[in-house]
Amino acid sequence: MKNETNIYDIDGNIIRKAGDNHKFTIEEIEKLVDDLTEKVRQNPENQVYKVYLNNAQAYLYNMYNHMSTEELKKRLSILQESINDAQTEESKTEKEKLDAVAEAMEQLKAEYDNENEYTDFEEVKNEGNKENIHTLHSGEPETDSQGSPEGVQE
Repeated sequence: MKNETNIYDIDGNIIRKAGDNHKFTIEEIEKLVDDLTEKVRQNPENQVYKVYLNNAQAYLYNMYNHMSTEELKKRLSILQESINDAQTEESKTEKEKLDAVAEAMEQLKAEYDNENEYTDFEEVKNEGNKENIHTLHSGEPETDSQGSPEGVQE
């Protein structure tokens, strides 16, 4: 191809303008590979995106292979730092989510405990028209609606 021609991708985006002698950086190619990977994931039947992705990956690997040892070590240390930062940030996010879940569980438990605070009663069969209900915690005889102690007949 001649350098006097614009080059476009399948989506109509300009890849290179006529007369442009721009050399792509590793960061630009890595971003391109990421973008194309996403396009292939979203459109698995599109063979053109797959070709673009393969070409971009091959170009990126070629750039990696032609880096000096010092540049490669520097690049790897930067990548390792990025990975560590991402893991730390992910750990913070996960901890915040777990703390929120634990707090919600404590609130639910407290609400449940409050709803279940009932006094225990034992119900005894009715004898006649009198209700004979005794509290489990009290040994005191109760009076009926007439005012007489339970079990005492007048």
